[in-house]
Amino acid sequence: MRKLVVLSMLFGALIGGMAAEVEITYLGHSCFTLEYQGKIVMIDPYASYVLYPALPKPADVVLITHGHIDHCPWCYGEKDRVLGNPILVWPFDKKKRVMEGTWKITDWLKVTFVEASHVTKSGHGQGLVCMFAFDLGGVRFAHLGDLGRPLTRKQIEALGNVQVLMIPVGGYFTIDASEAVQVIKQLPSVRVVLPMHYYVEGYCPWKEIAPLDGFLELARAEGWTVREFDSPRVTVSPETLPEKLEVWVLPFATE
Repeated sequence: MRKLVVLSMLFGALIGGMAAEVEITYLGHSCFTLEYQGKIVMIDPYASYVLYPALPKPADVVLITHGHIDHCPWCYGEKDRVLGNPILVWPFDKKKRVMEGTWKITDWLKVTFVEASHVTKSGHGQGLVCMFAFDLGGVRFAHLGDLGRPLTRKQIEALGNVQVLMIPVGGYFTIDASEAVQVIKQLPSVRVVLPMHYYVEGYCPWKEIAPLDGFLELARAEGWTVREFDSPRVTVSPETLPEKLEVWVLPFATE
């Protein structure tokens, strides 16, 4: 496992901005991989305490939103949940604050780090999380980690013109379904919403978290199209993004 490599802050042209298909795979809970031109970015792999079956899987870069057991297996001594020799991106400084800014991770990936509170309006959750935004294949992605509150104006500006949004919807430890709808409306450029961090019987250990149904009901009430896929893998490109916002429900990978 390579240590975090943050080489320099960037203000120039986008890395990974050339148009090409990006394959998204949902591995369960808050964990996704995004594969672009043979390179794989993984976000928030879970430790074995979380019972989804998809890990371990290979990755070239691993982004960690915070150090809890369902988002950072290395924080709990599990070093075999990601295969290969990935760059592990730990976005916090020695004072446990997010190193906000846009950083070059590799020659094909730069990522914007945005600090957010994990603490919800009801006082659950703990500490800070790092939201990530980045461009691959001409599409802008964002993963909001365990976001506990709706976005501030500063956070909205830092995330940029997000088109594919990975967002928690289960509540208790994160924003709930109604707050997730509010956050989606705060980001009018979004075309694809990928819900995450909701309760699934037999796989998610935390029964306090709500299942997905409540969020989907609110999404349909907003007039948003909800597409339920048979496969945990989908591809996106600038040409194939929907014209209007859609919620894409991916089953978690089982192998």
